[in-house]
Amino acid sequence: MSVTLLSPPVDPQALAEFEAVVVQASPTDGIREAFTEALQALARGTSVRIEPIPELLTTSQAAELLNVSRTTMVKLLEDGKLPYEQPNVHRLVRLDDVLDYKRQRTAKRRTFLNQLRQESLEDGTYFITAAEADEALKR
Repeated sequence: MSVTLLSPPVDPQALAEFEAVVVQASPTDGIREAFTEALQALARGTSVRIEPIPELLTTSQAAELLNVSRTTMVKLLEDGKLPYEQPNVHRLVRLDDVLDYKRQRTAKRRTFLNQLRQESLEDGTYFITAAEADEALKR
């Protein structure tokens, strides 16, 4: 398995040129979006790792994708939040299930943040823009 780690500093002109090529050449929105996010992260000075992901993940791999501890991942599995297979001693989780769970979790967080923002606007205690709130959720 090949892992590519891209680290700043990266020439802004080279990033812009590469982004133009990716936008034109990418066959699907998902690929285009992934490369665009990677390029934006590099432009902000954040390192990016690109690697293939197997269809079945270990609990450690799934935890890394969800940015939770392995212990939390196991609890999610045992609580039935995510389906898993256990062909032997180790639990395996389908990549699609992990990504679906991540999308649902993000949607719930956005909904909660929007409700909180609305309540704060109504009582006059809200001090950031919607764009700033959306950016905070991406971190």
